[in-house]
Amino acid sequence: MPELSIVIVNFNTREPLRRCLASIRAEHGDLDVEVIVVDNGSRDGSAEMVRAEFPEVQLIVPGYNTWFTGGNNLGLAAATGEFVFILNPDTVIHSDTLPTLIAYLRTHPQVGAVACRQVFPTGQTIRNCSRAPRYLDLLLGYTFLGALLFPWRNRRQARMWYTDWDRLSTRAVEVIPDSGLMASRALLQQLDGFDTAFKLYFTEDDLCLRILRTGRDIHFLAEVTLQHEEHASVQQVQRLASQAYFDDLITYARKYYGRAAAEILRALVVPTRRAMDLAQRLRGEQRSL
Repeated sequence: MPELSIVIVNFNTREPLRRCLASIRAEHGDLDVEVIVVDNGSRDGSAEMVRAEFPEVQLIVPGYNTWFTGGNNLGLAAATGEFVFILNPDTVIHSDTLPTLIAYLRTHPQVGAVACRQVFPTGQTIRNCSRAPRYLDLLLGYTFLGALLFPWRNRRQARMWYTDWDRLSTRAVEVIPDSGLMASRALLQQLDGFDTAFKLYFTEDDLCLRILRTGRDIHFLAEVTLQHEEHASVQQVQRLASQAYFDDLITYARKYYGRAAAEILRALVVPTRRAMDLAQRLRGEQRSL
């Protein structure tokens, strides 16, 4: 059994994926690693590139877009490692990242999942990690109520996004990015992987909440880094991604706050959705794959 399974869901990001796989090949060190790429119906030659240049990679081609959650579940079903690293294709592994994350999980059994500091290609730290959004945060963040009550909204957002923390220290958090999330395969199997009611968004909030509900902690490690371009896939189809975002927002509200709360939120976000769609349409952004 390998020590680590790396699961990457790819959608039309051939060049970032090539850099990601090359970095894994160069930086996994002495770790016994298996890499699984799920290609979600790419039309840019991603699958052909993997076959030709990375024969050691297990390639899964479902033939259609299974979205982020479905693709990761396909990868999890194929994984055999003790630990699983959910990784975006637009990332680059740095030296010591993988062994440090694994060592941390092994020496901190109360920690269910861990992520490391992420940086842009420029080296600037990405200020990710957050508290899970409460229903009030959804109302203030996505409806006109936020504009009316902006001082309250801003205070809550500052708290939710840990704005007083520079991401240069290791600490417990509620939500880590699933663009670079490591956990034991046993735990992810216990949770039945990702909830496919979500497509692209609120996936990390949902998964981390379910991990926390098992009684385990979630930690962010500042000692090692992961380079991340961010949004390489969704920027190709911004209107479709925005549609998925709002659909996933309502799914999250329904799952954690009930059907009535979700329907209230659905009605209140209509002006926001229409305004955003109009702006994207005027910019000529795509709504279909």
